[in-house]
Amino acid sequence: MGIHKKPSESRTPRRAWYPSGPWIDGIRPAEAINNDPPTGNPDPAKYEILKAEEAGDYLVVKLKYPNCTNFEGNKVLVFKGVNLLTLINQKLIDPHFFKDSRYAAPIARFIPTEEGWKMAQVFVAGMRTMEGK
Repeated sequence: MGIHKKPSESRTPRRAWYPSGPWIDGIRPAEAINNDPPTGNPDPAKYEILKAEEAGDYLVVKLKYPNCTNFEGNKVLVFKGVNLLTLINQKLIDPHFFKDSRYAAPIARFIPTEEGWKMAQVFVAGMRTMEGK
């Protein structure tokens, strides 16, 4: 049957795009400090708010990132513990999940259609019910 070898782990670094720029395995390359995001990825500084709805501690928002290529740049995001004014005042809205206490990050994303918007509303209603609110 051949030699039984344990599959090796991938040595490829984990890459991510955060509001402050690209990071690789938690380290920000010095040459990337002022670079624009890769083509097709949403630029956290360039967005348009198409729709927003607050429910208790939750915020559902539909954004359009003009430089993003998938779903025509539309994103449906759910935030917790932030209202629309606070989100707008932080200037950058990154649709990706990340941990950076300086910026509100979404807790959920949904397909940017009317059905996705309704699913986001159901998600928020369910979370509020679980929390007893």
